[in-house]
Amino acid sequence: MNSRDVAIIGAGPAGCTAAMILARAGWSVQIIEQHRFPRDKVCGECISALGIDIARRIGVADSLLRLGAVQLRASKLIAPNGEAATIELPRPMWGLSRCAMDACLLEAARESGARLLQPARCEKIVPGRSPGLIVRDLASNAIQSLAASRLLICDGKGLTSSSAELGIKAHFVHVDGEAGAISLFGVAGHYVGVAPIEQNRWNVAMSVPAARVAQFRGDLDAMFDRLKLENVALARVFRNARRAGSWLASPLPRFAVESQWMDGTIPLGNAAAALDPIGGEGIGLAMQSAEIAARELIAASRENRAAGIEHLRGEFRKLWRIRSAACRAAAVAVSNPTFARIAAPIVDQTPALQRLALELTGKLP
Repeated sequence: MNSRDVAIIGAGPAGCTAAMILARAGWSVQIIEQHRFPRDKVCGECISALGIDIARRIGVADSLLRLGAVQLRASKLIAPNGEAATIELPRPMWGLSRCAMDACLLEAARESGARLLQPARCEKIVPGRSPGLIVRDLASNAIQSLAASRLLICDGKGLTSSSAELGIKAHFVHVDGEAGAISLFGVAGHYVGVAPIEQNRWNVAMSVPAARVAQFRGDLDAMFDRLKLENVALARVFRNARRAGSWLASPLPRFAVESQWMDGTIPLGNAAAALDPIGGEGIGLAMQSAEIAARELIAASRENRAAGIEHLRGEFRKLWRIRSAACRAAAVAVSNPTFARIAAPIVDQTPALQRLALELTGKLP
């Protein structure tokens, strides 16, 4: 082990972005990923302009476009009665499945020189100046100990506290939605996000109170049928649709950047902080936090100093703080049928409100 030796738990957008930057700078990079790829996961599957900028900087943007990333140029907020507000995005977002995106990023990380343990699970972290890991190979069941000068936690898990909401997603075909837009349909107490992805499919992703899922005893098709009765536009868009993949569900926590990190570790992406997914910024923030952390580690090594952990936490707070508040406010608004019905036409006809929403959610500088 040397001072430029890093282990990364998780091969999602944050982990692979950090791996590419560090490996290309001559660092020894080891990625530990417990799932076999390609694999699906709960996600809105929208790459914000922030994420696209980073994809260009690390040289993978063209590869993502070749996979069929769909240009998304507007966001639509649709109240239960069908009243809608359309907000044109200052720069396009991309719709692309995590199956395609994550496999592409992981291959780019390997081509950059990162080593991969997959499928392998980190079963224990020993924090310290040179953090240690106990890793189980899920194919052979063998256990090994690893050590690194720095550990990047990119497993998307973050705080382990229970969440009263679940993130739920599935892919559909034959959806009569607006091809170049992210549509957010308000229903009673939450919302349903719909966006096109590659291969003429549509991603349906929603935040749902766990109590509501329990009412349907886990029958997510029955629950979705009920949601279509609560928003006339959602029913219209899905009148001919067919589900083309399994429903997936996972806890949907929200938390800010912690004031302390385990010694020797840096959490990135959803392991560092989690905001309401309504703004479509999760992937971009994951990649941005990874880029910031990797650049700081490289600079610290070059200048023969300790990495500025407090500085990193401060930078992460800047990334998440305002976006978190704005996205939560938007989610509450669209999830309130009465408020959404009143607000949608006002927002639709008020450019100043649209610009404010874009600024607060990070779509504008």
